Amino acid sequence: MRATLPLAILASALIVVRTVVYADTTADAYNSGDTNELSAALKDMGVDANKVPDNKEGMQGYIEATIAEALKKQEDERLAEESGEIPQPDPPVNANTYNNDDYGEDDEETDYFKLKKQKEFYPRKGDVQRLKTHNFDEEIFEGDQEFTMVVFYTKFCKQCKHHAPSIRAAGRRYKEDSKVQIFAVNQEGNYDLSARFDLEPAQETIFFAKGKPQTDGDLKQYEGEVSFAGLLQFIGSRGEEMMKVEKHVPTLYKDYGAAATVNQGLNWSNFNESVFDPKKNVMLQFYAGWSEFCQIDARNYTVLAARMNRDHPDSVMVAAIDVDKHSDLADRFDISSLPAYWFASKSVTEDTQLLKYTGDHNGALVLEELYPFMLSEGKTLPWGMQDEKPQHPRPWAEIKADLEKAKKDAEDKDVAEKKKYEEEAKVRKEKLAAKKAAMKAKKDKKSKEEL
Repeated sequence: MRATLPLAILASALIVVRTVVYADTTADAYNSGDTNELSAALKDMGVDANKVPDNKEGMQGYIEATIAEALKKQEDERLAEESGEIPQPDPPVNANTYNNDDYGEDDEETDYFKLKKQKEFYPRKGDVQRLKTHNFDEEIFEGDQEFTMVVFYTKFCKQCKHHAPSIRAAGRRYKEDSKVQIFAVNQEGNYDLSARFDLEPAQETIFFAKGKPQTDGDLKQYEGEVSFAGLLQFIGSRGEEMMKVEKHVPTLYKDYGAAATVNQGLNWSNFNESVFDPKKNVMLQFYAGWSEFCQIDARNYTVLAARMNRDHPDSVMVAAIDVDKHSDLADRFDISSLPAYWFASKSVTEDTQLLKYTGDHNGALVLEELYPFMLSEGKTLPWGMQDEKPQHPRPWAEIKADLEKAKKDAEDKDVAEKKKYEEEAKVRKEKLAAKKAAMKAKKDKKSKEEL
């Protein structure tokens, strides 16, 4: 089932785009017909100052037309869902489908010659102090500040570029406040710091510390909104109030219409009774609403459930288990990727007898494969499974033992890392003390010579 973007979010996004377009000087170039990156991007979206739906010109016309189209699509989907009609399945995705995908921007190769000429996000004498390996420990751990924030970035990271203005603005706000220090570290050229904190150069990472940090472990990762308002609220409250933007997670299976035929009532308590039913073949899907692949499969899984409910209501059950709500069942079947499909025929009496369905569903579950597979109790295998070794779940006792071991290993790792941080902090302090003593001795010697 395709999830429609909430209208409020869509409208806000379009208004922001419009504001940026007209606020930026490149808007004049676009409106005059000059070629630039902005005009090319807008034309790819179907925006043309001289050609827009309903004979309305410019960005305003595009916004109104897009909102009207979204409203109509939303209303059509609502009426179709409430009618209970079984929707048409999506066809399988093939190579041709991806020719005009919308991932072109992310697929572009980095032009390092352009990066070299690119303006630095955090100027050397700017409002955010840049740190390097040689002064990182002294500034972070030996400073007099009460609150510390440090952003690790790279110039080829698009998220870093997007967030830099807000971080610079926060740096300017607290530049004269000695109790707050905001730092930036360019991971390019400071690879040892990047490795020390196990960072991914292509992603921005922001750490903060309340009070005076003593070890690396005292630096906690900031997970709030990276905006000027969000940073001001967080720094102003000294790390107590973190503003977070809740991501929209679509509901893949609603409780009305065709989607209501997908059984979502399974839990740990009723699982055995429902799944090991000698009168039913059961298909299980482990999913999460935020997973793009689950969103792609959801429509055809709904069609499968609705058709099976219509044609074989007493002998087949199609169920979906949300791993965020039922993490215990996800652990029980050792779910590591989504979506995951397990099939229980009428003869199944325990977990280890379930069969993992791995038929081709890149882009959409293939109903022509699923129907004969389920109705034959898993004996008519789809082409993609015929040459594979059948996969069955491991015994729960074995999985449980592995989970407990992993938990203990994580706890032991935390203890070992804490000890390591403390030892490194001790060595660091000794080195800094020796450095200060040497500088003092040198200064005293110079003073004596001058006398």
